[in-house]
Amino acid sequence: MKKDLSQVNSFLPILDNWQDYFNNPYEGLGTSYERFILHKLFGDIDTEFSIASVLEAPSFGMTGISGINSLWWSGKGKKVIVSDDNKKRVDSIKKTWRDLDYAFSPILSGNQTLPYKNGCVDLVWNFAALWFLKDVSNFADNAKKIARKVIFICVPNDVGIGYQIRKNLMSIPEQINLNFIKPKLIKETFDGDGWILWKQGIFDVPPWPDIPMKKEDLLDKLHLGFLLKTKKGKSNIDQNNSPASILDFFSNKKPEMEDEVLRFNFLEKFPKPFKLLWGHHHYFVFKRIQ
Repeated sequence: MKKDLSQVNSFLPILDNWQDYFNNPYEGLGTSYERFILHKLFGDIDTEFSIASVLEAPSFGMTGISGINSLWWSGKGKKVIVSDDNKKRVDSIKKTWRDLDYAFSPILSGNQTLPYKNGCVDLVWNFAALWFLKDVSNFADNAKKIARKVIFICVPNDVGIGYQIRKNLMSIPEQINLNFIKPKLIKETFDGDGWILWKQGIFDVPPWPDIPMKKEDLLDKLHLGFLLKTKKGKSNIDQNNSPASILDFFSNKKPEMEDEVLRFNFLEKFPKPFKLLWGHHHYFVFKRIQ
């Protein structure tokens, strides 16, 4: 049953409503947009480092359908491992990948342990998941041993206007540590021991504010739901008059979805000062040097 909005943490709704997306996979324009922008970064990393195998750990954090962030890699023929610490969520993730006929290896594992062999994958990465850890330093040490080539970390942009508004006006869930998304800490923790920062930047810079919920739900909370009747464009509706999901893109039911969504990417090339204020996420790419 879908949770009432009053029961959902406003700062990070996915903590409470992740099950809803497995029943109704429509994530909303915002999450679809950040997924397609993320795919562009994947492509850059793959071109530079020729990635053959990927471990996403932890995999929980992005608004929307849990455990599908690495579908792009699987679609490119890469070996993919997805780790999550919730058995019920892992079972739902398995079904989603199976229904799409994408290959991957699901792992039920605690976020901190990373029980994998040294050098077992080319890339270790996660998205908006670092703040769930208990000990970032220990996680980084493990990631450095496991990854052969690259560690890719994406976190919320903690200096962005949207983030700052949420931080100061909303209740911070006890499950997260806001210190773990600070760029200085991330660079100090993952740099060293044979690894260096290769690239960093702000991404996910759409023309809408950084609110971690569907725009539909946001408008409902603001009692502006009537705007949906005029703002829902045909590009977001499938042939059955239901909202299109990112799963429709990966199943090739809606291959044009990427082009339709990325019409909103004109702010991604704006100057860094603007992106620091408006951008939603910060990324860091570390590469092995020995």
